[in-house]
Amino acid sequence: MASLNYWTDKWDLHVDICPCDVHVNDWLAEQKITNKLIYHFGTGTHHVVGKEQAENGSGNMVFGITASIEEYEAYIKLVAGNSRVAKNYVAYFGDIYLTNPKLLPDFDVVTMVHLCEFFFPNTASAEYGGVDDRGVLDIFTAKTRPGGHILFYTKSIGFEKARPIVERWEKEANVTRVGEFKTLAVYRKG
Repeated sequence: MASLNYWTDKWDLHVDICPCDVHVNDWLAEQKITNKLIYHFGTGTHHVVGKEQAENGSGNMVFGITASIEEYEAYIKLVAGNSRVAKNYVAYFGDIYLTNPKLLPDFDVVTMVHLCEFFFPNTASAEYGGVDDRGVLDIFTAKTRPGGHILFYTKSIGFEKARPIVERWEKEANVTRVGEFKTLAVYRKG
């Protein structure tokens, strides 16, 4: 039995280094997205997407994943001290490549901002049981409601590897690129 692949570090908020989470919040505000369910790939210890959406009065709810024990511990401390955040933001610890779509609701917005950043050599092996990055993208595309949005971070450390996957996906999936926002590529599901 293989052990869980997880990130042995944490990601604090450094807007000048990795602004994607701030840009996700900015995009949601600019688009006046309210009362929607958001899936967020990669919470960071800052939990800025979940925290902001839970506290800003938008009515948005965030379901986020982290593969970092430190980031998950930061989430526990955050919600233990803030019931409003606890009610509207759930983060879970796991490997996104092991996602079982049967456990997921449908989402209005999905952030794939860390696509191609966390794949391990054994991820897609039969023993481990994971999917590859295209598999992750396909799972979350299927779990995005028609008219919903899927966001990518174009400055990601994995985006050069993600770019050809996204380009093939754009041709094969029922999605349309609707533009860019700061460092984000924005798609809408048909």
